[in-house]
Amino acid sequence: MSTNTNIERAVRYTGDDWAQSMSRRLAIPMLVMGVMTVAGALAVGAVAGVNFGDFFGGSAAADLGRGEALVQLSGAIAFLGMGLILAGVVMSLVNIVRTLRDAGRGVQQAVGADAYQLAKPWSGRFTPWVMIMGLMIEMAAFGLGIFAATSIGGVDPAAIANGANARSGDLADIGVTRAFSAWLPGLRLFGIAVLLVGVILVLTTIRSVLRFQAQRVDELAADGRVTEQPLAPVAVS
Repeated sequence: MSTNTNIERAVRYTGDDWAQSMSRRLAIPMLVMGVMTVAGALAVGAVAGVNFGDFFGGSAAADLGRGEALVQLSGAIAFLGMGLILAGVVMSLVNIVRTLRDAGRGVQQAVGADAYQLAKPWSGRFTPWVMIMGLMIEMAAFGLGIFAATSIGGVDPAAIANGANARSGDLADIGVTRAFSAWLPGLRLFGIAVLLVGVILVLTTIRSVLRFQAQRVDELAADGRVTEQPLAPVAVS
């Protein structure tokens, strides 16, 4: 390589690391699972609405309890689905980085030069861990949402309405569910925000890769390897 390239930022082509291999295998499944999960949350929310409508239409008091439980369940499922979708988006963007890297390798090999790639920048090193952290937050919020749904689902609305037959455990369960409802949305949104940071990190990496490859092309042109003759087609894996 000539002295124009920043040697500290260039390494010989090495292929996929563990995070890139994971992205190659799981990007599409994550997106599919996320969409299906959000669709499931929509169905659960619709059932909750039916139960509330039945209760206010004069049906049994148990419909109110089921409706409250399904509302908690719907929120838990919906945000988990959004977390899966955003994780799939991060992995899809990582696959774009892989494609750019492999295209750069192909161009360098086509002109008979050694294949170099950008040494993983700080944004690339942090991306998988940020994505995993955001997904773990959403999974934790999902588990807590299930617990809240179970708590409110065990309450006997008829006993609460009667007053005299109300159990202290029922009142405690209502208190737990209301408390969770106060801070669980914030936790879920925090997880989404962390995953969005992962998206920004991958976009930063893409910009760095494009800048490096433009620099590498300039270097090959300065070395006389790039001419006006058309290059052979480059196969990109």
